Amino acid sequence: MVKNIREFGFNTLKLKKTNSYSTYLDIGRQAVVWNVVATKQSSLDLKEWCYLFIGCFSYRGFYSREEAVEYAEHLVVQENLQTAVLPVLAYSTLGWSDFFGGDPVLNTFLWDDKTELVRLLFHELAHHQIFIKNDTIFNESFASFVEDVGSSLWIKKYGDEYDLQVYKQKKRKRLEVSKILSIARQRLKELYARNLEKDEIQLEESEIFQKLRTKLEQLTETKELSEDYQKWISQINTAWLAAFSLYEGYKPFFHELFIRNNSDWVKFYKEVKKLEKIKKSDRDFIIESFLESE
Repeated sequence: MVKNIREFGFNTLKLKKTNSYSTYLDIGRQAVVWNVVATKQSSLDLKEWCYLFIGCFSYRGFYSREEAVEYAEHLVVQENLQTAVLPVLAYSTLGWSDFFGGDPVLNTFLWDDKTELVRLLFHELAHHQIFIKNDTIFNESFASFVEDVGSSLWIKKYGDEYDLQVYKQKKRKRLEVSKILSIARQRLKELYARNLEKDEIQLEESEIFQKLRTKLEQLTETKELSEDYQKWISQINTAWLAAFSLYEGYKPFFHELFIRNNSDWVKFYKEVKKLEKIKKSDRDFIIESFLESE
């Protein structure tokens, strides 16, 4: 199946050919790394960490969950930041490891639902296609767009009736969750832009998160929420919402660019590449101007 997904990515989605995901490795843990994300109080702007050679990122990764939690707690106490610790199930070395056989498929990739494997592999292969230094939201939103469209095309071609039904149900649920999170994020953004006292901000912020959690609870079809789902809902804060926007924020722009290029992957990638060559401030202005006009 992995071979099929890779070939579909190379031949149909016109993704860059790579040796990655042609071998398997069990790393003996449930996540590749745990990422710490952080925001200031009453802000949705993510803290950045910068490294020699590889640039700046809106997260800091740890191989140990305990170390990630300890560091997140340190940021809360020492810098008064809001933090979240997010498990990461896949990674890409952007083709740098091709000489050594490429990135392996890991045990963390594999679930009962095959469509999730399809989504994950297309997302990581998209990073091989285009990756702009120091621009996390651009990179993740681009990969998420390729993941969405690519997985839809793959399941229509190779999935049976059950696969297609599961895919549609999950897609519908993702869209519902995405809409709820986006609305909450926008309300917080508007709240923080107002000149209010700290106590007023905290009160309204608490109300926004309470409404968010209630709506997410109402999405489930069962009366009793699973322990994992309850835990996920309870941990959502401004840092978590800001991290969510990294994967969703620019997707409408990439969708429009894809349509403008007649859904031609090669032409689409060329247009995206043009954005890579301009300054980040100019790139942000172009994309955010489009999003504001929507």
